Amino acid sequence: MVGRSRRTSRTFSDYSNNANATPSSSVALNTRRNNMPGVRTRSSGEVAPTPGTAQPTRIPQHYYLPPTVPSPFFGTLDACHDAIFDWGALNTATIPVKEALLMPVSTETNWPVLLNNMVEQMGNASCTRARFLLEEFLFLVTRTLLPEQIAENRASMGRLYNRKKHLAIRLMLRYDMIREWGMGDGPQGKREMSVPSVPPPNLVGSSSVFGQPSGRPTNGTQNGNENEPILSGHRRRELMPNVWPTLIAAPQGGYPTLGVRDRMKHYITGLDKYLLLTDEEVRQWEDKVLVAWASQIVLQWQWLCQSNQTLEYMEVGGWEELDGRAEECEWIAEKKEVTTVKGVKNVEET
Repeated sequence: MVGRSRRTSRTFSDYSNNANATPSSSVALNTRRNNMPGVRTRSSGEVAPTPGTAQPTRIPQHYYLPPTVPSPFFGTLDACHDAIFDWGALNTATIPVKEALLMPVSTETNWPVLLNNMVEQMGNASCTRARFLLEEFLFLVTRTLLPEQIAENRASMGRLYNRKKHLAIRLMLRYDMIREWGMGDGPQGKREMSVPSVPPPNLVGSSSVFGQPSGRPTNGTQNGNENEPILSGHRRRELMPNVWPTLIAAPQGGYPTLGVRDRMKHYITGLDKYLLLTDEEVRQWEDKVLVAWASQIVLQWQWLCQSNQTLEYMEVGGWEELDGRAEECEWIAEKKEVTTVKGVKNVEET
């Protein structure tokens, strides 16, 4: 799989002037360690829009909604592939994009070009349908592909921390290390915002309807909008307001130790908002903005797939790559200095 330098304390999206490659993480994804395969995804000239608002200083209430029980996410790559095939069946113009989703991450993948070519292949006479395909692609990633891989990542992390109970939290392979941790108000200044992982309430025979495909509208349109035709009876997966409580819920009975529970906390990052994009918000975007957002978000799904593959590889060998001191491990990010109210720098505990 991939090697990441400990000298990079976060994994960000960054951009260059290269118009012929995909946006990439700032960490080196192509180094080879212990025969683990990996690739490097370079930058794209097309930049996804910058979020209009800063990270909140207080944890939003949607993190405290009751989780869906049982979770609708299986936490497997197979579940992702099933959803990709369903989306790809909407129109033959989706074939190149579908094939790129199913292939290993490649430096040659240019998501903006692939998505724009899909639109062009639809032709001017089908601009409404092309727009529909673009939106369905975005929601495929934000409402199915990312949640499935986050669920898989958290399951792997739970087994890992149970085996190595003193492993540092800032493991570069965590799903919440792809983006910068959000900062909030702490007792002595700014600190990372996190949400505890606790078992769901005991809801016998109860489950939420969030996250299921929406019902077929009676007027022959998707979500009641006459500008969004249904293709092949396709039903868009509904927004799941409690997606994060569902994903970060601990197993029934909780984790075996407080140390594992503490390490399984969810750290709020820029990735979180992607899973909460609404139909109405996306509908207002211009096509070029939609393509830019979709290109950036799907790439982060690919990075997460790579991380999960690396974790799977490591688990077979008993996670030997993570033995030793944290400061000597390539997979552990450096501790971060945080400034307190009085201007004194403290080293963050991991």
